[in-house]
Amino acid sequence: MSTKIINCCQLSIFFSIFVNMKRFYSILFIISILHLTASAQEEYQYQFAGKCGLELKEYLHKEFCPSQYVEADKVWNVFRQSDVNADGSVLDRFSTNYVEFPSDQFSSPANMTINHIVDLSWWTEPNYIYDLYNILPCNIDVPTYKRDYMPGEVVDTIYSNGVWATGWIYINSIPLNVYSPPRGYEGDFARIIMYMATIYSTAQWAGQGVNFFLDGAYPTLNGYSKKLLLQWHALDPVSEVERLRNDVIFHVQYNRNPYVDFPHLVDYIWGEKSTTPYYPEYDEDAVKTPLRAIYSISTDKKIDLYSPYIPTDATWTIDGVAVESESIETKTLGLGEHELRFESTTIKGKLKIKIVE
Repeated sequence: MSTKIINCCQLSIFFSIFVNMKRFYSILFIISILHLTASAQEEYQYQFAGKCGLELKEYLHKEFCPSQYVEADKVWNVFRQSDVNADGSVLDRFSTNYVEFPSDQFSSPANMTINHIVDLSWWTEPNYIYDLYNILPCNIDVPTYKRDYMPGEVVDTIYSNGVWATGWIYINSIPLNVYSPPRGYEGDFARIIMYMATIYSTAQWAGQGVNFFLDGAYPTLNGYSKKLLLQWHALDPVSEVERLRNDVIFHVQYNRNPYVDFPHLVDYIWGEKSTTPYYPEYDEDAVKTPLRAIYSISTDKKIDLYSPYIPTDATWTIDGVAVESESIETKTLGLGEHELRFESTTIKGKLKIKIVE
């Protein structure tokens, strides 16, 4: 992936957080929001233009491959930033256990290990062991129960801790072992697996992988896996947790998971639009550009009232006037500073933007 169009920006936002559903506390958050800037997102979306199916998948394969991999003993150092709860504890998606990171930077926490979502036994030659997008921290029991199973919707349960499960499914009356991802993370797992199917599409699959993937550049997902992953991708949209993880891993591997930044592209590769060329100006699901501090009236056509840190149910006003649409043209607002206010059921606040020539 070319790094020349990746940039970072900072946005200072005043938030008022609704606490315990009783009263508001005004808090100032200075949030460093790492994301593709408006110009970068627009450039990327137009690089996708006219592509679909195999052509789009191969383009993503070329542009989003890692430039480097992390060393094995550095994985937990990355997890301190990419897989961490708000209280500083380890984000273990497979359990509700509270686990602290050790005092040194590189050791794994007690009773914790890592798990490869696309299992290493699925590879004929597992050369991509430490692609961080495929690795999640978990408690030490997970590999014992998850083993080399495919993901799926468990029908007959073998193991469950109330968060995730393993068991049997039946395809054409043939029983197969599967695991069901942790509740609320089905979409995360789907986008990880679709990333792996895109970046390593030339792999020769082995073990249980032959029941889930097809050899060759396209479509890589078979009928079962395509239906399952598309369903999970739609039911569990991209979250702030995934966006943060994408940003952190980018600074280690210098690549991103495109299905986190551009989730609508999934449909143009494996979904109903897989034979329809993608054109962002005609796609209502095209990625919105997160709010930032400064816009140019000459290069930025519109301002999307969107931030991954603000709920989608928020209502907006600009300079005291209610806004019903999800975006507004920069020329409509005009040059100078403008105050944006938002309010949802759980959070409210304000921020200022500036439009320059």
